[in-house]
Amino acid sequence: MTKLLTGAALVLAAVALPASASAQSDERAPGRVLMLGAGAYAVTNPYESAKDDVALGGLPLFVFQQGRLNIDLSGLSWTALDGGAVQLHARISPRIPLVDPDETELFDHLDRDVGVDAGFRLSLDQGAFSVSAEYLVDISDQSGGQSVDLAMGWRVAATRKLELEASAGAVWSDADLSTWLYGIGRNEAQNGRVYEFGETPGAPSGGVWTPNLGLQARYQLTERTVLIGGVEADFYSSDVTDSPLMADDSSAGLFLGVMRRF
Repeated sequence: MTKLLTGAALVLAAVALPASASAQSDERAPGRVLMLGAGAYAVTNPYESAKDDVALGGLPLFVFQQGRLNIDLSGLSWTALDGGAVQLHARISPRIPLVDPDETELFDHLDRDVGVDAGFRLSLDQGAFSVSAEYLVDISDQSGGQSVDLAMGWRVAATRKLELEASAGAVWSDADLSTWLYGIGRNEAQNGRVYEFGETPGAPSGGVWTPNLGLQARYQLTERTVLIGGVEADFYSSDVTDSPLMADDSSAGLFLGVMRRF
């Protein structure tokens, strides 16, 4: 959930959609998938002096697949290598903060806009099990940081129409990205509050790992309409919670949405 900071349940559910959509043939456009929809989220705000403990909002949903190209809310992916079970994807991905310091009483001067990352993801699928490793670097001059996302998942068909997926993983954020997510840069400080990873005494210089757990669900409502949902939690170490910006040692997100295939 570090990618969205208490909102990755949304992305995980949306990214998982193409697999379900592709499994159904489209006689009008073989090899192409187009899905549109909308969803709502509720995410906890882990920041100190949060104006609201829970943030609510909505986002459009979309999935487009054509050949090796995939575009959805998680960004743009190009399958550079398709070895069946093993795939390598080139990635351009937005970093969307569903909550940010602007929604606090003490740190509303901090600027955390949507960023854009680029990198690659290597994935392995073996039946119901999947593992992946993704490397991303900021190319939008927001955080200037890098991240590595390690994830594993297990899918099960609970019924003919309902598919569940449990996931677990950890995200490593380097010092620059950790400061953007959890800290306060020297050039942002007010009232002497500074917590810059790699710079402030006591703050780790090598970045931090953030473990996460999640559960996603997809229900085939009709032949072309699917309901999706997800819950996920992040768990923060003392390296993160020592920051004056952070109030909680965990955060959670819930997402529900509906999409239709065209």
